[in-house]
Amino acid sequence: MIELLKFLKEFEGGIYLLLLVLALVLGGRLISALQLKRKSAFSLEKEVVQKKINSTTAFLAIILVLFVGQLTLVSVASARYPGLYTLTTPTVGILPTPTDMFQAMLQMEATPEGLEQTQTAVAMTGCIPGQIEWLSPVSGDEVSGSVPLSGTINVPNMGFYKYEYRLKGREEWIPIAAGNKVVIESALGGNWNTEQLQPGLYELRIVVSDNQNNLFQPCVIEVKVVL
Repeated sequence: MIELLKFLKEFEGGIYLLLLVLALVLGGRLISALQLKRKSAFSLEKEVVQKKINSTTAFLAIILVLFVGQLTLVSVASARYPGLYTLTTPTVGILPTPTDMFQAMLQMEATPEGLEQTQTAVAMTGCIPGQIEWLSPVSGDEVSGSVPLSGTINVPNMGFYKYEYRLKGREEWIPIAAGNKVVIESALGGNWNTEQLQPGLYELRIVVSDNQNNLFQPCVIEVKVVL
């Protein structure tokens, strides 16, 4: 049921457009049939035209039911399952799944201190060691010119990733580049040109999605651009 609701929401615009086109086509047929019926002089001819009117009206009724059903299902689902639909905008991310968190925990030290530190780091930055993390630069670095970017992007059911930046305090994220291949402790595929940027604190983030369009929490670091 949830998969059906996801499908209806994802293709909501296309479904409404299709129903509208069908309604317009059938509406035109219905108007033509009504005009033809008024011009018909023989009862047999009127009977044939009436059948056409009846069938067209029935199809229009079905389209209306489908439209109301689509609208109702999407509205009810949005209210009942508020977390069902996710917007894949640059500023929104989804927390890592329990499986991802468990795998991240397996890669850290088994001591209580190491466990606490890693959990805190993931919660604050979204970065998961061995899965989604920056290797260069790292948080707190000072950078200038053309900055090589490297890290690790290795999540289950890999879909795609992109990396972006913004001046700290701004809302809009500016894309740098993107990719769809697993990256393990190597270059992400593009440099960050800071030559035209004003000096100050900037945020870099990696946004990762699996092949089901589920977003992981973005991995965010803070660096300082200097002259």
